[in-house]
Amino acid sequence: MNKNKKNQQTINVWLDAAPLSNDNKDRGIGMYTRCLINELEKIPNLTLEKKYHRSTTNIIHYPYFDLFFPTLPILKKTNTVVTIHDVIPLLFPEKYPVGIKGNLALHKQKLSLSAVKAVITDSWSSKKDISKFLGVNNNKIHVVHLAPNPDIKKFPANLIKKVIEKYHLPKNYVLYVGDINYNKNLPALIKAIKYLPEQISLVLVGKNFKQQDIPEWHWIATQMSMSNVVDRITFIDSINNKSNLDLSAIYSGAICYVQPSFYEGFGLPVLEAMRALTPVVTGDNSSLKEVGSNKVLYTELDAENIAQAIQQVISWPDEKRAEVISQALAWSQTFSWQKTALETAEVYQKILS
Repeated sequence: MNKNKKNQQTINVWLDAAPLSNDNKDRGIGMYTRCLINELEKIPNLTLEKKYHRSTTNIIHYPYFDLFFPTLPILKKTNTVVTIHDVIPLLFPEKYPVGIKGNLALHKQKLSLSAVKAVITDSWSSKKDISKFLGVNNNKIHVVHLAPNPDIKKFPANLIKKVIEKYHLPKNYVLYVGDINYNKNLPALIKAIKYLPEQISLVLVGKNFKQQDIPEWHWIATQMSMSNVVDRITFIDSINNKSNLDLSAIYSGAICYVQPSFYEGFGLPVLEAMRALTPVVTGDNSSLKEVGSNKVLYTELDAENIAQAIQQVISWPDEKRAEVISQALAWSQTFSWQKTALETAEVYQKILS
């Protein structure tokens, strides 16, 4: 953002902070909203309002967009910016059935998008998808990369040991952090464990890793049974630590982090694992290529190839592992919430100009 105040128009933004108080507060959308607000408030010539839309507001920013629920007003009296993180359900419609009401809401959301001044999205991959599936003009879509959770960092061995004991984790484990949606490809990751030595286990962290009557959980439970790896899987559905110290330790203690997704809008855990000095295995697709660059180990996404990639990480000598994690850490540090906020403010300035 141009730091010459004389060339800048004062920006008065009402940013809808609803994700900080609803079901999204502990999800990625909540973290995005919280971290973005924290950094936007530090920018000169920008006044941020979170509670009320005042008469002085010249931009409204909705930091979320629901494809199948009318979250974006049709009528707009002020310059409107909306963040769309991804449109993954539209890429796999057979796995994300929405029904008549959902399709009607999608139609309304598309109609409402036609009147926004700018769309912000997390990756070039998502920009392409938003243009294709939502019909938004490319010139309206601005890519602003996210950044990892600022609390995630490498933990020393003695603290890692305490957290492993606290959560009853196995000694040697591969880690996944996130949701259980179809695009995450978790059955393949679970199946991959049966191709690894018996002392290697899998730890999965996320609020949905608990028994529930939904297709995604049935896929997980069925694959565990079919692969005979029930005793090698540990689920953590709650981490009672607001500063994310425990999560940092869980990242730090892993042999490697695996993001086996068919598709991602961004993939924050990849950067978080890098910050915790844990090697990353992931698929060569979607935004994961932007986030991972050449600092991760890419693999095909069937169980056998995922297992081979994990085994490759296990076989690295100490020097090789140290080199990989050092380069990955340096790369992850090029992503920051300060940069995200500055680039978001640039979008504001452009539409006011």
